[in-house]
Amino acid sequence: MKRIALPLSLLIVVLWAALQPMEILSFSAPFLTMRKALTVLTGALALGWMGFCMVLALRPAWLERQLGGLDKLFRIHKWAGIGAVLLVIAHWLLILSPRTLMAWGWVEKVVRNHRPHGPGSESLVGLAKEMGEWSAWIMIILGIAALLRFVPYGWFRKLHKGFPIAFLIGAFHSVIMLRDGMATTPFGLMVMAIALAGSVIAVQSLAGMIGHSRRHAGRISGVTVTEAGVLDLQVSPGSDWPGHKAGQFALLTLDRQEGPHPFTIASDWKPGTPLRFAIKPLGDYTRTLAGRVKVGDALTVEGPYGRFDFGDVAEEQVWVAGGIGVALFLARLESLAASGGAQGKVHFFFSVKSAAEATFPVGLEDLCRRAGVDLHLRVDDIDGQFESGEIGQFVRQARGVWFCGPPGWARMLQRALQQDHGLLPARFHREVFEFR
Repeated sequence: MKRIALPLSLLIVVLWAALQPMEILSFSAPFLTMRKALTVLTGALALGWMGFCMVLALRPAWLERQLGGLDKLFRIHKWAGIGAVLLVIAHWLLILSPRTLMAWGWVEKVVRNHRPHGPGSESLVGLAKEMGEWSAWIMIILGIAALLRFVPYGWFRKLHKGFPIAFLIGAFHSVIMLRDGMATTPFGLMVMAIALAGSVIAVQSLAGMIGHSRRHAGRISGVTVTEAGVLDLQVSPGSDWPGHKAGQFALLTLDRQEGPHPFTIASDWKPGTPLRFAIKPLGDYTRTLAGRVKVGDALTVEGPYGRFDFGDVAEEQVWVAGGIGVALFLARLESLAASGGAQGKVHFFFSVKSAAEATFPVGLEDLCRRAGVDLHLRVDDIDGQFESGEIGQFVRQARGVWFCGPPGWARMLQRALQQDHGLLPARFHREVFEFR
């Protein structure tokens, strides 16, 4: 996020500073003068971060490559959204501050000198102020709702549609409030450019056009619930499916009301063969999925997405999977098995909670043997969890660590491998499926 959001923020600050007298830049101006200048700055920064969120929501392939995958892009989108909400709150508090401070008697009451405007411009400014307040309320309420994990994903997705609306309102507010000749300055031109570009994306989002070019009409060709309780879903994606690489995922829309959900593609790509998805019942949606889908059902497959690149087959690697995280490695295992096996040493540490979970996937040991991968299977209830030292002994010689599992374990393991075994942060590869 720093690579994009920070330069944009610095550019906005620099262009704003170019318009300010020295007393503003030295923070020696009277309170109300400072407040007016900072209101302009926080408003522009809020619009800039909201615009950044809109660009991320567009899911452009070039940006996905730059950020290391759609999962990383969505995580940045989340934190950029939180930053935008905080800036909106700061902007709003600055607007409210004079009347509050005057009511408290901290500053003298000020009689505003209204400058003359063109016909109808005053009413337009009044409308922009009122709409700006509505935009702030929408952003704050939706920001809080997005952080509440107990809100079902279906409701979260519907509420999320309010953000493009908030941006459109905020863009109108920002452009109309460019007064005192600011509209023709580099600062004003940048604000208008952000407003225009973000508004175009907002309209695309509201029209459901984002990701449209990567959607494919598919059909369910197989449904199996395994002994471990995992839904083994096979999908025929249609002849226009461009193919995928091991480690990628797709967004499946099985119910238009529910919308798309991300699932790892657990099979290697061969033209004419179905895609396989291993879905564990972990949430409200996935718990009921097995009883709602059947062979022949139509669905939409969007993708492929993700940049979980396994690198060269000749490299020595360490793989770590927890529970259903094993699905991320199945396509790679199939690919290696079909091509004669890994040329470099691969140590695969797979941890499950119970013996029942260890029954998925069926034939894993044989698949690893054919792929030339050393499998280290651990059932936590029987053998206890993997110690970081057990994994770390293979790290120094390995090209990197590829991880998919519980977030808490990921953070703990990465920290231990960096501190105790010299693993560089860039060599710890992790898929982040935290899209909220």
